[in-house]
Amino acid sequence: MEWQFKSIARKSSLSQISFAAGDRVVCLIFKDIDAGEMARADVLADELEAYRLPGEILGRWMRVVKDPDDDCSNLRETLASAEDFFLSLYENDEPAAQEESDALKHLLALMLERKRVLRALGKRQTRGLQLYRHVKTKQELQVPVVEVSTDLMLKIQDTLGDIIL
Repeated sequence: MEWQFKSIARKSSLSQISFAAGDRVVCLIFKDIDAGEMARADVLADELEAYRLPGEILGRWMRVVKDPDDDCSNLRETLASAEDFFLSLYENDEPAAQEESDALKHLLALMLERKRVLRALGKRQTRGLQLYRHVKTKQELQVPVVEVSTDLMLKIQDTLGDIIL
């Protein structure tokens, strides 16, 4: 199964202003406290201070909106978004949604390994932690090996539906 990130939203989650080529947009993945689910918000970089997340942030990255006619650029942006999101999951020390965070790390690592952004080190693990090396930075990351059950998939499906094709 191949996972790909969707491109950013077309308008700001805060002001509802449509994004234009050249705009800097911050993409946020968070655990919605009221709904108990993970969600995504895209806001203009200038609006970030004013935006209040309705939950705990799990990951974030910034993108510059490209011209939609530039297909090659959109493919690179899609992969870069997946990579940035994966790395941002390691910035938050102990997220409240640990199970969901571990599942996202595992699924993104598999996708990024397939795209040759990450390389598995050592023997392939079936439980516990799998060590990966980020090819560009040589950073080593321990990724939880998670059995993605139906229940877990239901918990993260909205996030996957919003950020992954």
